[in-house]
Amino acid sequence: MILGRRVLSRTFKRMYIVPKLEQLSREQGIPGVLSVEGLKCAWFDRAEHYVDRLNQVSTDSDGRSLEANIRELADVSSKKQIYSYSSLLYNLKFAFSVLHGNSGTVAERPIASSGLLQTPKLTLEYANEPLQTGNERLHQALLESFGSIVEFRSLLLNSNLAISGDGYTWLVAKKSNAKDALMETEFDKLFILNTYNAGSPFTVDRTHHFQRAAQQNSSELHHLPEEATNKNTTTTVTDAAVYKKSTVYIPLLAIDASPKTWLHDYGVFGKQEYLDKIWESIEWGIVESRLPKKSSRTSFMF
Repeated sequence: MILGRRVLSRTFKRMYIVPKLEQLSREQGIPGVLSVEGLKCAWFDRAEHYVDRLNQVSTDSDGRSLEANIRELADVSSKKQIYSYSSLLYNLKFAFSVLHGNSGTVAERPIASSGLLQTPKLTLEYANEPLQTGNERLHQALLESFGSIVEFRSLLLNSNLAISGDGYTWLVAKKSNAKDALMETEFDKLFILNTYNAGSPFTVDRTHHFQRAAQQNSSELHHLPEEATNKNTTTTVTDAAVYKKSTVYIPLLAIDASPKTWLHDYGVFGKQEYLDKIWESIEWGIVESRLPKKSSRTSFMF
């Protein structure tokens, strides 16, 4: 009987598989972005490796999704490998899920000196902007959060350019995770953040936000009477605690910074060219479909 139970348990163990993305083909690569061999290095080899390792380290049979593994196991030291490979696979899939290719061609690898001789681009409009593809709601949300599409694009791509190893640059929506159903789908503002290695926007550490708020509050209150200062400081600490508990970040877009993605096709000095191609390949309709409704309420916000 015991043997039978063990066999039954193994039979129903959750087995993770490589995610299927319809637009990715081993025979075509991603037109204008990655060659056939480049896509193999960037997606297929890595996804297969993460799935193999995840299945090796997974012992539970409760059928958790990748996102559930990330949210529930981030602080469980004994499950660190499950968390890491779940996050790596989730991040990779999320980044590639919005890439549809473009009509261009993969550029030749630039030499070291070529970038130094180029005149900086002063373009105020780029190909494949959200408004050009009919995504007006996303376009408006980006304007409200970043001021202009040019500023958004610069911050997004430069943040990724600053990652020297493995990591991702994310566009996220900050959501107040209130109890009432109305607030469940509302967001306050869009942000850009970087994660590194197996880091996830679901578990990003927001401690620096609270420290910055406390510093700003302290500088504003140092002229007030002691009683008023104590009262306001207590309020700030309380608000920060509530914010940390009730606020989540919803990922909308991710850009892979790993050299495993761009090195084969673009070479050591080609990351900027790779990022330009990625921008032109983003399917903004998918990004907009992930965008919650805009909140009309004022909240404790960073």
